[in-house]
Amino acid sequence: MTQEKQEQTMDLYIESKQTLQLAQKHEIQLIIDNHTYSLQSDTLNKGHQIAALRQFLFPSVLVTAIFFLIFFFRGQALFALTGGFSIGSTVTALGVVSGILTFAFNFVRWKRQGYSHLEKIYWRNFPTILISFAIIILIAMLFLFYLLSTLFVNLYLDLYLSTLLAFIVFALVHYLMIHFVLILSPSVMTKLLVFVVLGGVVIAMLTNNQEEWWQVHLSFLGSNQATSSWQFNSTLILSALLMIALVDYIFIGLNEQFPKHLDASILRILLTITAISLGMVGYFPADGAGRMPYYHNKSAEMLVIMIILMIIGVKWLLPKVMREFQWLSYALGAVLVAVTTLYMVGDYITLTGFELIAFFLAFSWLMLLLQHLEKALHPEVLTYQVMVHYPNPNDN
Repeated sequence: MTQEKQEQTMDLYIESKQTLQLAQKHEIQLIIDNHTYSLQSDTLNKGHQIAALRQFLFPSVLVTAIFFLIFFFRGQALFALTGGFSIGSTVTALGVVSGILTFAFNFVRWKRQGYSHLEKIYWRNFPTILISFAIIILIAMLFLFYLLSTLFVNLYLDLYLSTLLAFIVFALVHYLMIHFVLILSPSVMTKLLVFVVLGGVVIAMLTNNQEEWWQVHLSFLGSNQATSSWQFNSTLILSALLMIALVDYIFIGLNEQFPKHLDASILRILLTITAISLGMVGYFPADGAGRMPYYHNKSAEMLVIMIILMIIGVKWLLPKVMREFQWLSYALGAVLVAVTTLYMVGDYITLTGFELIAFFLAFSWLMLLLQHLEKALHPEVLTYQVMVHYPNPNDN
């Protein structure tokens, strides 16, 4: 069901004290709230970037000084880019800790000050979001230094070049953490979920390329035989926590918009079970001790069942469903059924191929569903053609 935006015309008469200031701007925003309006220039849209730029410098310089002192007292002439005690390991450890402290400090400060975009992010969601950002920074750091070590094999740097590299990385981390606090929303959290899942899986694939994981199955990445299996398993667990927080955030708003839509409550339960199943897949290794492989397989089966149920019931479960999304859901469901059938009746698709195709199809649909729910939070927007009348000085 689609709704056309309404367009109306509005005449505004601006006070003389606002005339010069607004006339010099390229664009003017009209903010309508509770039957009142206010005018502001487009330069206020840049406030988030300016706030982040002003506040990232102090923590960056402080952590860089700590990095410098650590390496200075080692008394070495050159330091390896990667390895046990190296530039990469030290920057990663300091970057994760300082980045999370920067995020937490600014989140708590601005939420207490009543920033409107943080009002519906409840304190119970804060630990999950904080842990999610920790793994995001960690994944980004691991990927960065993996890439640098691949481009510059056996690279060594002196104290001052090492410190310069560290400052650049710290500055980027702190700027992004402050910026994310300022723009945090369901849309941003959905993008973070995508980054955590895809980033963690890709890193696990890269670190296990010598193990030829693709000749076994996808769950090998989280098994005890894999290299750094904790990356894959922690990715699934933290993705589950972030998804639970995101579902909680979205459906609190949906209950306000559609208080009588009971099917939405069913969808919330299905999404929560989906998130828990995803976390359990990572918590129970495929080759773990005792009954862990059994729980791993059952969690994966429950994950698939939840996705299928939501695809079938998308027409009834969503408060506002577009026909295009409904048919896209059915199309993806049909592809999943076709791939499953090909895998079960023949040797055309390997187990790894089947798992990869099913994973990316299901994950893509799940992200589309969350984005669709996020858009349903926003009420219909009225579009106004605004005619601005500036006073004539001669009319006094």
